Amino acid sequence: MTGKSNDTDEIRNSKAAREARSIIKFMIEHTAYGGFGALVFGALVLFFDIGGIYSLAMASRDAPIFIMLLFFGLFITFGGISLGIGIMNLGGFSDNDNYDDERKKHRDDRNGS
Repeated sequence: MTGKSNDTDEIRNSKAAREARSIIKFMIEHTAYGGFGALVFGALVLFFDIGGIYSLAMASRDAPIFIMLLFFGLFITFGGISLGIGIMNLGGFSDNDNYDDERKKHRDDRNGS
């Protein structure tokens, strides 16, 4: 029995598992940033009654559903934008040949420059 438990621990602590946890953490973190932005934006829209949205919602008998759908849509939008920005900011590569990326630095170090 200890052999099976040991194998499971090795898989859980492998480099691939650590990287997968890191990616999931990255995605949740950036989506949460977008969710916070959505809450702030939605609250401001309702507070200032932009376009009469708050008045219209409160005049309806389905106000809680309306508010929930508003915030759900904002969360999806802002969360997706935040996640997209985070993913696009991951890379350090540029199509510009004069860009001082890690490959050029290591190439110069090898040549003694």
